[in-house]
Amino acid sequence: MKKLLSSLMVLLAATLFVQADRITLTDGSVVNGTLKSLTDGKAVIATDFAGDITVAMDKIAALNTAAPVQVATEDGTKYSGAIETPEGGAPQVSAIALPLTNIKYLWTDGMEDPTLPPKRKWDAEIYVDIAGKTGGSTEKFNGTLGVTANLVGPDDHLKLYASTSYERQDSVTSSKKSIAGADFERKIAGTENTWYARAEFEHHTTNGLKLREEVAIGYGYYILDWEHTKLRARVGAVGRSRKFIDDSHRDEIAIEAGLHFEQDIQEWGKWVTDLTYQPSTKRLDDYRILHESSLDIPILFGRPLSLRVGISNEYNSKVNVGFEGLETNYFAKLVYKFK
Repeated sequence: MKKLLSSLMVLLAATLFVQADRITLTDGSVVNGTLKSLTDGKAVIATDFAGDITVAMDKIAALNTAAPVQVATEDGTKYSGAIETPEGGAPQVSAIALPLTNIKYLWTDGMEDPTLPPKRKWDAEIYVDIAGKTGGSTEKFNGTLGVTANLVGPDDHLKLYASTSYERQDSVTSSKKSIAGADFERKIAGTENTWYARAEFEHHTTNGLKLREEVAIGYGYYILDWEHTKLRARVGAVGRSRKFIDDSHRDEIAIEAGLHFEQDIQEWGKWVTDLTYQPSTKRLDDYRILHESSLDIPILFGRPLSLRVGISNEYNSKVNVGFEGLETNYFAKLVYKFK
């Protein structure tokens, strides 16, 4: 009986060993796992003992895969099949010898073909912010509900957004604000230079504004465009129409200059700051300044739920009598992200 159990254990271990990919390094060590991809001279291997590990291709002496993979060479030729490396020989795919230096990309079934142009991808988020106070001499309630959707491609980015906020104090509505807009940006000839176009509509009662319609077009430049850090500057022309609750209106052409900064904080958070200055071309003392800074903090690591805390400021130099030009909001939003 013991011999039978031992035989079964050996057979099971052998089966598991055969099913694993085998990567032999130049120093003689062996990594057993699943070869997931190879690109930019680096191989990604999924292991049971250390998760995904990355190994430089010049450190790999031999590859053996249990399942078929897709391979593309430097000249664009593609092969499909399991990789076998005979002792002292070059890796073989479908009985064709391919030196490791000739393999430019390797990917498994179900992964996107890295030789094809990257596809545009959608992602979205929905957020809610609710606060209130009861008891004492006053009762307050305010809430915000918003949604943002992004279509991101290798050289362009479309952002769609909408939000509505409501504030009530002592059974009287003190503020209503609704915003909807779209922002499209495209890189010029694959450089850090961009052109952009955007449109935004706003209904707001806090500063006496009834309706604001705004269309802008301009030029942008990515001062920093790294994987975890981005800094972008923009300058453009804005056509703006504002209607106020006293039935007055103001149509004008304005200039806008803005900065956008975002920074990933290790693997747990993200800091974003936007600053925009919009002076009128008719009167330099008629301008609008917008600022928002926020920090995303994951509530549960590995989950799409996070807490976004921050501050936003809007200053209008020209407002109706009885209204303040500066509006400051502190917020803590619960954000759910879709990908």
